[in-house]
Amino acid sequence: MDHLDEEALTRAGARERAALPAAEAAHLDACTPCRRRAAGDARLAEALRAAEPAPAVPPFDALVAPHLDAPPEPVPVPAVGAGRACRLTLAVALRQVGFVPRVLWAATLGGFAVLAAAVVLLPRSGEVVAAYLGPVSVGLVTLGAVAVCDPKRDPRRPELFATAVPPVAVWLARLTVVLGALLLSGSAVSVLAAALPGSGAQAGPLIGSWLAPALLGAGLTAFGAVWRSPGLGTALGAVSWGVSVVAIRGDLFGTAAGAAVAAVWDYDGVLVAVAGTALAAAARLATRPAQHPSG
Repeated sequence: MDHLDEEALTRAGARERAALPAAEAAHLDACTPCRRRAAGDARLAEALRAAEPAPAVPPFDALVAPHLDAPPEPVPVPAVGAGRACRLTLAVALRQVGFVPRVLWAATLGGFAVLAAAVVLLPRSGEVVAAYLGPVSVGLVTLGAVAVCDPKRDPRRPELFATAVPPVAVWLARLTVVLGALLLSGSAVSVLAAALPGSGAQAGPLIGSWLAPALLGAGLTAFGAVWRSPGLGTALGAVSWGVSVVAIRGDLFGTAAGAAVAAVWDYDGVLVAVAGTALAAAARLATRPAQHPSG
């Protein structure tokens, strides 16, 4: 056979002769030029090892420990003007429209459309407004808050904290879009009911009759869903909706019971304050990952 190639000679000179195939090892034993070249490679390897000492690995305390106690370097924060901030906020909010389940839009906006049609088409629209405007509006707004806080969209999921936009900002944008659309729909139905001939009602009092209870239901629902689970949020929203129905219709469960609930529930300022506190608490909880995500 021909002489060994450079790779085989290098292995033989680096004390790796056992790794050579049997034919190459036999050739090395019989070929004087190849043995000389392998011996030269071996002397070269020995010289290189003698000239370069073994690397010294520094201990952990000397290499890493000083950096653990060092203060973190400040992260540069890009300057964002008011105009760009508004554009970014609007872009994030509009993006959430596509992430909201279509069945939610169909159920809630469709419910308001059916209510508006009943107000316009039924002969006794005043009775329809008195009986259904408040309960339906509060119920649909609460339903929207439940859909925003379902497990697949839980802002506490750990993987969401690796995104550039904080998950609480995305969650608040989605909640604002959904609640804003539903509150505007309810307000539009209220304005329509007040504009009908002979209604005898004004748009402001009609909207005020259900707005504060609706915000309270949404706030309690969001708080319960983010704090524990969507089931708890749904339960709190259902209780809030039931009490709101009793308050809106004071004679629903008897004059005494309805009047007592209405007397407590008629303070819109208190309801709005409790709703704002519940939403703020939900947003605060949403800034931390869940230990046991529900999604």
